[in-house]
This record gives sequence, structure tokens and C-alpha cells, in this order.
Amino acid sequence: MIETETIQIGIDQLQVSPREVGRYAGGSRYRLDDKMKALAEEMLEKAKQLVKPVFTYAVHAVESNHHNKGPRLKCGGYVEVPEEEKDPQIVALAPVVCTLGPGLEDETHRLMKDGELLTAMFLDAVGVAHLELLGHDARQHIKKKVTDQGLFTGCPFGPGYNDMPLDSQSELFEYVDAKRIGVQLNDSGVMLPMKSISFWLRITRDKKAAEDHGYKCRNCDMENCLYRKVPHKK
Repeated sequence: MIETETIQIGIDQLQVSPREVGRYAGGSRYRLDDKMKALAEEMLEKAKQLVKPVFTYAVHAVESNHHNKGPRLKCGGYVEVPEEEKDPQIVALAPVVCTLGPGLEDETHRLMKDGELLTAMFLDAVGVAHLELLGHDARQHIKKKVTDQGLFTGCPFGPGYNDMPLDSQSELFEYVDAKRIGVQLNDSGVMLPMKSISFWLRITRDKKAAEDHGYKCRNCDMENCLYRKVPHKK
């Protein structure tokens, strides 16, 4: 069960609201006034010429499931997964990489260099909001595919999520060809372009185990996160 697919998303498919831009610019409790709402709307319009949303993923069948080492893929090698993602009914793991391309971050850097810091901050927030929706679309795409096979997907997890170290990024990149969408790692394990995200999705026979995980904020242990949307699941 090794399947690789690359999906280009039209910018109009990612419906980002000014309110979401405000959340990523100032936090979950921040509310835009009329002036800042107009700036958010301007940057949303600007982003249409700058971003090229695309994601790529692979689905790797699980050969066995070691209670300490984690799942072993049929293509070889164990993948260390967080404790809450260990699942005796796991059948596959899907590494996913999403990117908006370099255009938006290049323009953000130009604005900062020119001293337009507020505009740069809002344009960057527009990028983060689009990237969040792109990741959601990628998960929904995979979810639909596996649902057709009677399977279910868990919550995304990956490098930098909770206690999963950032240096596990290189492991994820071993199992998906991110270069096909122009994403690579620098020497520090940071993705370039920087408006990119990566994660794993667990594919399981256990519907309840998948449904219990829900939105990623529910599982994130950063209880005081400025951008949190829903409470932490104790």
C-alpha cells in the first residue's frame, strides 16, 4: 500500500476570513477594528498573486506494530510515534508535506526590509491561515480516500508537535518526496520555503480511536498557546 499523490489547490478553495488573519496576527482573543480589518482584507487579496498551494503525501502500509518502537513499515524501518498515536489497529502511516511556495514569504521579507512592519505581520498571518487550511484540505483528501476503504484517520502529529522533536523531520522526509513540490530541509531541519508544514496521519481500522482525537488543539499540551482555538483535552 504505497501511494504517492501531489495535489494543487486553487487559492479560491482556501476561504480565509479576516477574523482568522486577526487570530494569527494577534492571538485568539484579538478582535480587528475597522482599520485592521481593511488591512487584513487587503493582504488576503494580495496573497492571491503570491501563493501556490500544493501538497504531496505517500501512504505506507504497516507490517507490524511494536509496543515500544512503534509501527514498522513494509518498506522498512520503524517510525517513532507519540504515545497517544500508538494503535494496535493501525494499518498505514501517511507522511504529508504542504507548501504555499516562496512568493508570500519573499514579499513579507521585502515589506519588513522597507519598514512596513504591520503590513508584513498581517501578510505573514494571511500565509499562516492559508497554510492551516491547506493542511486541513490535505487531511480531508486522505480521509476521504481511506474512508472509501472502510478505514479512518487520526489526528495529525509530527516534528515540533507536542514532545515530538524537530529533528525527526528528516525521518518524515525519507518517506515522502517533498522535492516534487519544491520543499527541502536546511541543515537545521527547517523546511524551505518556510511557509510549509509537514505531519503524519495514522490510518486505522478503529473508528473510535480516530474520532476521539478530533482537532489538533485538543491534543496539544501547550495550554497557554496564544493561538489556541479549543481547550486542551485533559
